[in-house]
Amino acid sequence: MVLLVVAFIASLLPAIGLFLWLREYEEDAEFKGICNRGLLQGVLTIFPVVGCSLVFALIEFGLSRLGLSGIPKTAYHNFIVLALSEELCKCFMFHRLLAKYQRAWSWADYVILMTLVGIGFGLAEDIPYAIGAGPIVMLVRGVTCMHGGYGFIMGYFLGKSKKTGDKKWFALGVLLPWLLHGAYDFGLSEEFAALGDLTPFLSVSLAAFAVVTLVILIVFFFKHKNDEQFRIPMVQETDIA
Repeated sequence: MVLLVVAFIASLLPAIGLFLWLREYEEDAEFKGICNRGLLQGVLTIFPVVGCSLVFALIEFGLSRLGLSGIPKTAYHNFIVLALSEELCKCFMFHRLLAKYQRAWSWADYVILMTLVGIGFGLAEDIPYAIGAGPIVMLVRGVTCMHGGYGFIMGYFLGKSKKTGDKKWFALGVLLPWLLHGAYDFGLSEEFAALGDLTPFLSVSLAAFAVVTLVILIVFFFKHKNDEQFRIPMVQETDIA
């Protein structure tokens, strides 16, 4: 029991450390408060996720009654009920966060705050996942910090969409984390694992990719620390009334 508690606490440290580091990216006291709110907003994302997942699960039930089963059903559950619900709700809660403040946001703000929303949701999700999970599973979840990585990817492209006014980047910002998330969950399913001995390679590869994403995130912020273009508020003509 003690080992499980220690593993659970250790699994939280990468996400908490990343939050504290990103919170210090700007010296603005208001920004630090917004970061705190961003983390909380991510934790609260668990509630709309439950509702959204329930709707998709009811659809899944209906499709099952019509004959959906096996791999297609597993794919639907992992890509739609789980991954799509979570990524859409995180995106929604991120935009609710932005709407709470009268502030001209920079591209850096988008990336940081969306990452923090992802981290907050990941921390909330760690609690139910810890029930019945072993120490190794907890530590892997902590080291990969996948929701933080998905948030980084989403925030980067949402910010690029805002800066350029090109909606294709917004679509990519939602689509890419969703597909990565769904593929990871799908790769862990028993049905997918039953297809062959090499199938766990998918999840291992995506877990490794998540670690690489975190490294890229850290390098990215170090590289752009003094990049004024990255930190300039993004104001488009449609924002000026």
